Amino acid sequence: MKVDPSLLWQNQNQTNAVATNKDSLGKDDFLKLLITQLQSQDPENPMDDTQFISQMANFTSLEQTNNMTDMLSKFVDSQSNNMLGQLSNVIGKTVSWELSTDNEDGTTDTQSYTDVVKAVTNKDGQIYYLTQSGQSVDPATVTKLADASLSDQPEKQSEASV
Repeated sequence: MKVDPSLLWQNQNQTNAVATNKDSLGKDDFLKLLITQLQSQDPENPMDDTQFISQMANFTSLEQTNNMTDMLSKFVDSQSNNMLGQLSNVIGKTVSWELSTDNEDGTTDTQSYTDVVKAVTNKDGQIYYLTQSGQSVDPATVTKLADASLSDQPEKQSEASV
């Protein structure tokens, strides 16, 4: 498609306003560019229908992608809140966990801790158990979870018969 260069200078303010302070084009920017292109086309040699349909399909695809991104963000937020609710049944239970520390000499020290969970928190998208002593425990480090009233009793091991 031929474009008269003098028409580009006429619309320079519009296109510069579109590109200011943005890393990528959004659906509004895409529409503005399409409108500018339609206004600037040669009336004797208009845009090919195929090109126009292709650009509209791109616009539709962009809009659907943006909508899907928004929906996925909402889904992730709801899942995080869901997980927080599901893990709330840990409150009042005794939790045991291990923390490993690397020493300067290349060895690793592992310490075991036990405490009662008083809350479940979500800090920057990461779930933690907050213990009575005030420690935040990553659930991935938990080695044992028991009822607080049963934590002083020895574990019962049972064998399943087949």
